Amino acid sequence: MEEQLEKYRQWQKENPAWELICDMPETESLYIQWNELPKAERMHWIGTYRESSKDAFEEFGVKRCKVKTAVLCPDLRLLDPLDWPEGFCMLVFKTDKEALHMSTKKLCHVKNRYK
Repeated sequence: MEEQLEKYRQWQKENPAWELICDMPETESLYIQWNELPKAERMHWIGTYRESSKDAFEEFGVKRCKVKTAVLCPDLRLLDPLDWPEGFCMLVFKTDKEALHMSTKKLCHVKNRYK
């Protein structure tokens, strides 16, 4: 496993736009938070859970990732996380400035649709 992890770290050096999940101290900010939910979606949670809506969202809400994610396979191919193969694979996030800018822009577009 250590040998495969070293291969993944070498791949990451050659692909600096992507970051290995094991090397990220925190990933929560890469996912949509309560205050970033579109108004209509937040109102659905409030209508269902009343004063516990934020806690309910934090507990069992499905948070969409703001950046592209992929699975780095043992043969160093990137796959969709829904197609997770057998073996020691690694989740990776595209965290370069362009990806973060596009995700923020897309998030603003989604927010503005519900105003």
